[in-house]
Amino acid sequence: MKKLLVLAIVLRLLLAAFYFHPDIKTYNFQASFLKKGVFNIYNYLVDNKKTLPLKEEFVYSPLTYFVLGGYQAIVSPILGNGFDTWLANAESNSMVRDPNIFKYLLILKLPYLVLDIVIALLLMQFFADEKNKKKVFILWLFNPFTPILLYVFANVDIFPVVLTLAAFLFVKKSREAGSRFARQKLFTAALLFGFASGFKLYPLLFVPFLFIYGRTLKEKILLGLTPPAIFGLISLPFASGAFVQSALVSGLSTRVFNPGVNIGLNETIIVSLLAISVLFFYGAFIDKAQNLFNFWVGVYLLIFSFAHFHIAWLLWLAPFIAVLIVKRPSLKWLFVILATLAFAIPVLYEDRFMTVGLLRVFSTLYDLLPTPFAVLENFYDPYNLQGILHSILAGGSLVLVYKLFKKEET
Repeated sequence: MKKLLVLAIVLRLLLAAFYFHPDIKTYNFQASFLKKGVFNIYNYLVDNKKTLPLKEEFVYSPLTYFVLGGYQAIVSPILGNGFDTWLANAESNSMVRDPNIFKYLLILKLPYLVLDIVIALLLMQFFADEKNKKKVFILWLFNPFTPILLYVFANVDIFPVVLTLAAFLFVKKSREAGSRFARQKLFTAALLFGFASGFKLYPLLFVPFLFIYGRTLKEKILLGLTPPAIFGLISLPFASGAFVQSALVSGLSTRVFNPGVNIGLNETIIVSLLAISVLFFYGAFIDKAQNLFNFWVGVYLLIFSFAHFHIAWLLWLAPFIAVLIVKRPSLKWLFVILATLAFAIPVLYEDRFMTVGLLRVFSTLYDLLPTPFAVLENFYDPYNLQGILHSILAGGSLVLVYKLFKKEET
């Protein structure tokens, strides 16, 4: 196990140092203002947009800003004096002109490596026998998908993912404890969901299912209100129009609610809310004994099925899928097919940094390479192929959700 861990770390360090996605530069540029004394990053970016080299809004919740900014302040002596200059350089060639680029990438991604290993250790706690512990440990460290999500695309969603996974570990332990300790562990899980939303909003989508899981009305209300209350307390110091527009109702934050079916007179059925509602009413009125774990996986499978998802969102589900593959080995090939489809769809986006642009850190000659989108459009409509693949993904996800709720084994 130790040798496997060392090998996994080496592979991750290589990916971390040699792949560049521009998102890591954008959100670290924004987080760099913390060490300069900026507290409210949302207002600051809006007020100074005309003079800033990178003009994107900060689309994450406040804790992401403070954790990234705090980490930068700690490692500034290692990053060196040229780091802030590199961050503020908006030229497209800035990544290949700086000789320290590989050092920057490696150091900035080190927190992801630490949390990646923490996830592997947390996943082991979902199993009692050593055989399954080892299986899930190896599956997490050596599957081909999560290292790409984390170290190639510099996925900052790793912070809320760790917290939500820890929350479900407390939910699991609540089922094994006595009634008094069960309530304590469920409340701890609700707290963790709240702090997770302080990094990214998506855990709040799960609040209705926490409400279902409570055994008494008082417990239901407590579990249902705790996560949004914590998010509200974290967000209160930043309450402003800039915060609402950047973090709450930005295009990336509300994308899950975009797909809909027009039913006439300007009224639309929002597909993702329809899917969540089906699961909610199923859990509330038909099968209250279902595990929260299944609802979590079901909710996000359905969201990804009916939304133009960002590839980073796939990390939200990844640890839970690892548990399910070990628990339900008969479904492993369905998981593999769906994961492959989920990765194939973003590769076909009209975005160079989904494919060939990731290697631009080595040379601008990679600009000469066509993207899969550009190659495909010579003989077929890439958008149509995306639609075909997404439809297959949706069909497989619906089957998987059915299988999860048909037999409870998690």
